[in-house]
Formats: sequence, C-alpha cells, structure tokens
Amino acid sequence: MDKMRKNVVIEESFNYNAIMKKTPIYRTIIIIVYCLMQPLFSFQEKESKAFRTKSSPYRILEVKQSDVTYQLWEGFQLMRNANAGDAPSQHELSLRYLTGKGFSYDTVKSAQWMKKAADQDYILAKFNYGIFLNNGWGVEWNPFEAYRYIKYAADKDMREGEYVLGLFYTDNLIVPRDYSTAYGWIKKSADQNYDPAKEVLTELEKRGINGSKLKQKDSSVVTTTAKSVAPQKSSPQMIQPVMLEFEEDKTSQTDDLTLLKELFNEGNEELRNTLGISKILSDSVQTDSTGFSLIQRASELGNPEAMTIVARCYERGIGVKKDKLLAAVHYIRAIRLDSRRAPGLLWRLINEKNIQSNFNQQASKNVLEALYVVSSLNGLGLIGTLTDEQALQFLQIAVSKSYIPAILDLGNCYSQGQWVKADKKKAVEFWKYAADQGNSEGKIRVAVAEVFDGTIIHAKKSFIDLEQYAVNGSVLAQTALGYCHEKGILVPINLSQAVYFYRKSAQRGNQAALSALTRMYDERRPKEKEFQVEE
Repeated sequence: MDKMRKNVVIEESFNYNAIMKKTPIYRTIIIIVYCLMQPLFSFQEKESKAFRTKSSPYRILEVKQSDVTYQLWEGFQLMRNANAGDAPSQHELSLRYLTGKGFSYDTVKSAQWMKKAADQDYILAKFNYGIFLNNGWGVEWNPFEAYRYIKYAADKDMREGEYVLGLFYTDNLIVPRDYSTAYGWIKKSADQNYDPAKEVLTELEKRGINGSKLKQKDSSVVTTTAKSVAPQKSSPQMIQPVMLEFEEDKTSQTDDLTLLKELFNEGNEELRNTLGISKILSDSVQTDSTGFSLIQRASELGNPEAMTIVARCYERGIGVKKDKLLAAVHYIRAIRLDSRRAPGLLWRLINEKNIQSNFNQQASKNVLEALYVVSSLNGLGLIGTLTDEQALQFLQIAVSKSYIPAILDLGNCYSQGQWVKADKKKAVEFWKYAADQGNSEGKIRVAVAEVFDGTIIHAKKSFIDLEQYAVNGSVLAQTALGYCHEKGILVPINLSQAVYFYRKSAQRGNQAALSALTRMYDERRPKEKEFQVEE
C-alpha cells in the first residue's frame, strides 16, 4: 500500500468556495490519482500553492503548526467536529489519516471518514471516495461504484471529475469506449482552465478526435500495416491499450520527441535523473556516450520504449554509426515486448528502397543479424520470402552461433508454439541459456516464467528481482507483479496493487496485462446496461 501512496497527488482546490466553507483549521484539498492517468501528463498546476517535501509522497498545502499542544488541540477539534457530522471536517480527517498528518496512517479509517462526508453529498468527498474505490484504498476495489461517485462530481461541474470521467470513456473497461463522450467531458474540464485536461485535449485532437467527427490520420499506412503485421499465437500485437493510448501507433509519423517522452515516463529513475530531454534525439544535438549507454541498458532490461529509441538511433545514426540492419533488430525486439511504436517504424524502414534485398543478401552470407531479421520479418507476416521451415532454420543457425536475440526468440517460439510444438520447459531452457550469457531480458523471462508456472524456488529473491526489473521499466516484470498480487503469489492478495501493475503494463501495450486487467473488470461487472462493453 505504501507503494500506492506514492501515486497520489493532493492539491489545494481554488474553485469550490461556493460549495464548501473554509475555517481556520480545515483545508480544502482534492486527491488526483496518478495511476489513473496516462503517464505523459503532469498534474502540477502553475498556479498551485502546493507544498512538496522529499519525505512525503504528496503535494499538500502546508499548515504551519506552532507546537505540540496546538497540534493536539487541532486534532481534538477536528475529531469532535467530524463526529458531530460536519462534512468538511470528516473530509479533512480522512485526508489526515491518509497522509499520516497528525494521525497514524490508516487507510481503512481514512476511507470510512471519506464515505461519511460523501454520504452528505460533499462534492470533494464524492470525488475522492470514488478514487478510494477505484484503487481499493481501505475499501474493496470497485471501479464501477467509483465511476458513479466520480460522475456525480463531474455532473456538478467539478473540473477534476470531468477530466477523470472523460478518461474512463477511453479505455473500454468500466463503460463502453466512446471518444466523442470522452472529448466532451475533457473539453468541459479544459474550459475551466484545468491544465491536465488541456494537455489531453490537445492529444485527442492530434489523433483526430474532436467530439463529433473522428478522423484517422495516415489511414492508408494504418490499413496496410494492420494487415501485414501478423500477431504471434497467444501474444497478439494488435491490442487496445488503456487510457489515452487509443490504438497501437502503426503510422510512420512518430517523432523523436514522442519516443523520448515515453521513455522518460516509463524508464527508470536513473534515466530521468541523468538525461536531459532536450539533449537527445534532436536533429542538431548528438547523444553523449553515457546517455546512450543508459538507454541501451534499459532496453536490455526489457524496456520497450528504450529498445525503440535504440533502434531509432541506429536508423538515423544518432550517437552511433548508422546501421539499418541493427535498427531492424531492435525494432523487432521492441515488438516482442509489445511496443506500440515499433511496428510502424519497422514497417517504414523495411519499405525503404533496396532495404529488403540488402537484408536478404546479408542473410545469404549467414550474417547473424540478417538471419534473425529476415526470419522475424517472415514470422511477423511483414514479408513472405521464406517458408515456416526456412524461417525456423534461419533462427536456429543464429542460435548455434550464440546470437542472443535469436536465442530469446527461439524460446518465445517454444513458449507460443510458433513454428514448433509448444514446450514451456524448453522455452525456459533457451531463456536460461541467454541469461547464462549475461543477458538481462533472459533473466527476466525466466523469473516471469517461474511466477506463472508456480516453479519459484527462491521466493523472496525472485520477488525482489521482479520489483527491481519493474522499476527499471520491464513490462514483463510489471505484468508478473500484477499476477503475484492478484493470485497471492509471493505476497498476500491485493487486488488494487494487481490493477496498478497490470494497468502500468497495459498502458505501454502489453497484451497479457491488458487481458488480465479486462478479466478482472469483467469478473466484477454489474448487469446494468451502461457498464456493458464489447470486445
């Protein structure tokens, strides 16, 4: 639960003086849950008077406290007023329990007091209790009931409620996906000058969504690619991601800044702290060796955003010698990790003049990278120059020369039953072989396989390793952690944490995480018509 607390933002409200009365003691504050939202967007407002400290995971308006006696008296007064039924006091007391400010941290008590205030139709409490329900803080996880509370706030013109409600209409989990409705609610929030809504509104419009007419840019490219990139068995690449990631990006128009933002949001702390967003992947500035090595390391830890950027660097010769064959290698590896961007970028690359003939020529000379690329392009359905037997043979030749990407992919073939009979044990053997060669992705795949197969030997170490891999941006580790929390493997069952990890991974394109997330919602879906969604 402490990990979940780090995803909370508490902000002072400036627009609701007409709704509630403020006293010298009570602070009017709103909870916005970062894990609900697309990671690209920040919730910090320029005009906010929010206070932040290193010791607290929250942004919260600071209340200057003179001495211990005053603090005790303040807490006593707050509790007395809350017990007397004062809704603002109940709301404030809930937040005190949530933050541990003057009261011992207790999410159950926090939820109870928030519910009391919400039951009095106190608008901030209505919204915040919806957040509690959506994340299972002190209450049973119930996203559908959360929707009702947040919709109440949105219907009362609360801009944060309008914003979150709009996001609900983008993911097809709680209510049917409806981009026009999503646009309408987010625009209402943006019209109240809510910065996160304004940013998302811009993103919606870039994607051709304007509330009445939905347009698909580069439709010819999308159609061609959708038909060409054949999903692998049991791990389809064509998915419907979560929250604002409306469709897999199959166009060739992805710019470097988009790739970089995604890396910074989903990469590890070391990347964010070390690299400057304006210093890499620009037309005029080359990446330094330290920055590129960090991105490479992140890519080897199973970070699809980093893998895609490494591919882009090789394609364009940014920070490294231009090598389109190596670019193709990394785009393919990013696709194996369910990257949303890599399919379109790879499609564009292989349709450049003479590229495919060049790759085929190198493969005929047993160049390992070319064998891997040509085999994979056939496996993905992007080209049809080889039979399945020939594609498998190309991969096996590269494996015989200890080429790591081929070893990993042959393990994937046995895991999914592509070109060979499915054999989970043999798949793990290949991943262990890659891990023994020092490959981090191999180590992660072995750890993840142990979780899903129930063959974990060193439980504590395995869980710690998965947590670290997840911090470093591994979508596979994030999905495995979601499964651990859902099924009670290595840790007690915690559905809110399961949803948290599944959502993080699904937002980035991981099909297994999205399927698990959808299943969790479907198992709890009410019978009301408004909650019935189509696949």
